[in-house]
Amino acid sequence: MNKLRTYLPKMILSTFMLMVFLMPLLNRFVPILIAVLSLLILWDGFLNKNFSFSYKKIVVTGVLFYVFHLISVLYSDYKEVALFDMGVKFSLVLFPLIFLFKNQYVIQKKNWVLWAFVTGSLVSSLLMLSYAFWRFDGQDTSVFYYVSLSLFHPSYMAMYFIFSILILIDFIGRKESTKKQKLWSYLLVLFLVVIIFLLQSKAGILSLVLIVLYYSVFALIKKRFSVVKISILVLVVSIGFISLQRNSRLQTMTQSIEKISEEGQAKSSTGIRYDMWKVTFRAISENWLFGVGAGDIKPVLFKKYEVQKLEDAINNNYNVHNQYLETFLGQGIFGLGLLLLLLLFGLLEAIKRNSLFLSGFVLLLALSLLPESMLNQQAGVIFMAFFYYFLFTYDDD
Repeated sequence: MNKLRTYLPKMILSTFMLMVFLMPLLNRFVPILIAVLSLLILWDGFLNKNFSFSYKKIVVTGVLFYVFHLISVLYSDYKEVALFDMGVKFSLVLFPLIFLFKNQYVIQKKNWVLWAFVTGSLVSSLLMLSYAFWRFDGQDTSVFYYVSLSLFHPSYMAMYFIFSILILIDFIGRKESTKKQKLWSYLLVLFLVVIIFLLQSKAGILSLVLIVLYYSVFALIKKRFSVVKISILVLVVSIGFISLQRNSRLQTMTQSIEKISEEGQAKSSTGIRYDMWKVTFRAISENWLFGVGAGDIKPVLFKKYEVQKLEDAINNNYNVHNQYLETFLGQGIFGLGLLLLLLLFGLLEAIKRNSLFLSGFVLLLALSLLPESMLNQQAGVIFMAFFYYFLFTYDDD
């Protein structure tokens, strides 16, 4: 029994590290590792009695957010769709509960988990580039961009890489980091910035620029000059890429916004999103209190898509492409309120800990939820649920 108590923490840490390493690489295996991790943590909790109900506001809000989704199943007409959605979102209630069992050995090694994620991001980016070069015929450069380059949805890949950049910047800002370590971190940050621009995720590029701008200002206020230097460098490189990529999707988005402001519509992906959001607002106005239920979001939307003749949205089976609106339509004002509270409590905890890294993470989540219904895909919901509760609640009391 004593040997088991000795090895269990190491097994938990190893599972943590393998799970986050695979997130940017082979995310279909991650749910299996989550199941293994849950069993190990509960086993460890039973043996060592390490239950601790701390960070109550964050935990209770997170659980209520899932519970309210579960309640919305009851008034959904499409029960099977609603129950499937609950399965996808199960991480939202699992992680805050299993992280109530806290192993001090793992807590002391939290940085190892973060570095495992950075390593996974770097390996995935190298694999993407290698595969692109292997397919390159000397003429068709499209293999180096957007969906042709990405292992899965470019917006999620970009979000992963931005989070890796935040981890690296946090490491650069530490006093114990050597000059050699900082130099390598600088190079890795710049490499990931290049990959983000090759992915051409509009949400990813805008999030990166806004976050490093935020970092530059607040790090300057806090007199953390090493963070200021790398943040400004990333900002300058990003602006340089934006100005050079004249035919990029970002420029297309800008042109679409101008066309929407002038004519009220545009045929690009940005224009389609604008039309879908208008339709969603109309649907919300009819169901603003409790929403339409977890399973009825698409049926309700598609009826309105048909009325507005949004053929692209219908043919591509588009969801709302905005998590705030998706939650508002599905679970009403209460669901949206709980989602916003989660982000607010995370931000307040980051301020309390005086952590630029944690506030940057919350900002990344808040921005990522704007152009995508992130909680409809396991690539989004597992990332958000795991790292949110791992960073904010899996800690010393």
